[in-house]
Amino acid sequence: MAPFWAIFLSPTLYISSGKHLTSVTGKHTNEREKKRRSETDLSRKWYKVELYGLPFKSNIVVSFGICNCFRQLSSSGDAKKFDFTDLTHPHTWYPNARRKKRKIFLHVGPTNSGKTHQALKQLESSSSGIYCGPLRLLAWEVAKRLNKANVPCNLITGQEREEVDGAKHKAVTVEMADVTYNYDCAVIDEIQMLGCKTRGFSFTRALLGISANELHLCGDPAAVPLIEEILKVTDDDVKVQHYDRLSPLIPLKVPLGSFSNIRTGDCIVTFSRQEIYRLKKQIEAGKRHLCSVVYGSLPPETRTRQATRFNDAESDFDVLVASDAIGMGLNLNISRIIFSKLEKFDGMETRELTVPEIKQIAGRAGRYGSKFPVGEVTCLDAEDLPLLHSSLNSPSPILERAGLFPSFDLLLMYSRLHPKHSLYQILEHFAENAKLSANYFIANCEEMLKVAAVIDELPLELDDKYLFCMS
Repeated sequence: MAPFWAIFLSPTLYISSGKHLTSVTGKHTNEREKKRRSETDLSRKWYKVELYGLPFKSNIVVSFGICNCFRQLSSSGDAKKFDFTDLTHPHTWYPNARRKKRKIFLHVGPTNSGKTHQALKQLESSSSGIYCGPLRLLAWEVAKRLNKANVPCNLITGQEREEVDGAKHKAVTVEMADVTYNYDCAVIDEIQMLGCKTRGFSFTRALLGISANELHLCGDPAAVPLIEEILKVTDDDVKVQHYDRLSPLIPLKVPLGSFSNIRTGDCIVTFSRQEIYRLKKQIEAGKRHLCSVVYGSLPPETRTRQATRFNDAESDFDVLVASDAIGMGLNLNISRIIFSKLEKFDGMETRELTVPEIKQIAGRAGRYGSKFPVGEVTCLDAEDLPLLHSSLNSPSPILERAGLFPSFDLLLMYSRLHPKHSLYQILEHFAENAKLSANYFIANCEEMLKVAAVIDELPLELDDKYLFCMS
């Protein structure tokens, strides 16, 4: 007989041969415990195992906990036959989401087009919800916005957790999204990052796994065809809403040349913290301007002080030196973007900025409703102008594949069958042997492997080790 799909939500075993699920429940969990489990996320130690095709026969319709499931699988002799590296149907890993016919809205357009604003308005008016962003600074900004609007909102990132009494909303970095919880509304920001070599799998997980009545995806139009293709198998209702830029952006024909040409409202973009402070020192040496700084690893409170200082028309800090973190939607009153260079080290190699990266950063000039109604963009050196202009005049390349990596639950199941394997060995096994469909690529997990090599020496449970790797 063909294998059945099995979903383990201990102490209940759900069995299905397709989308329709039936359950056989053992001893009941009390209501308080149910509530506690329903509110957990990855940072706590409760397991809510998602969805896998296991080789159980249809006559195994009994209730047992997850450990007994593994024991049954191991003793049945079918464990060796089951290919844990077959990742060709990742939509089946998320039973909560598959039980819903989600309404998915793709808000796509250039920067400063109001697409994220519209999605956040829906989140703010919902009975419960989650915002998933690429930066802790963005998650912090959204949590602040919702709390200010009297919508209690928790903040959860890989570095902090701030809980608000009575909160039914969360603002999280995308890696911390809880896919076991049911939401009224969810927002995934910068959805085109599902094509990122290192972090794309987290956006794919959120896209496939978040269980929400409404799911709002904000990002570049280049992601639309791939997302529509991926969602063909989920039975979700998908609508695309296109947005136009709300204020003009003018690429300048001359470079900045000298820092003596810096003026109020300028933002110089560079790609390392060391370079940010070097440029700040160089500009301030001219004694005409003071600089605020913004970069991704800056603590949120410090970042807010720096941004507020720059946005304040009465402040002496009238110039900003920043990393490409400003490209991710931070609200800053920038008149002119100046690229110090058009290449960066991406963790693997030094490379030219891509068309989407250049357009996203450049687009932060001339924010709609600010005191700079027209944005301008240029480079420090003339040799970079051709690439800048060609990129701004080019459409972003259509995304062809999304990042994918096995979820914690699959790693857990594999580890139970290979108890002597370290997390490093487990991650390496999946990275080297994963089988994928045409819509996906296996994520580059070099950084995860480096972390796993260190924490394997510590007396931690697998879920804690996994959390460290994801954070």
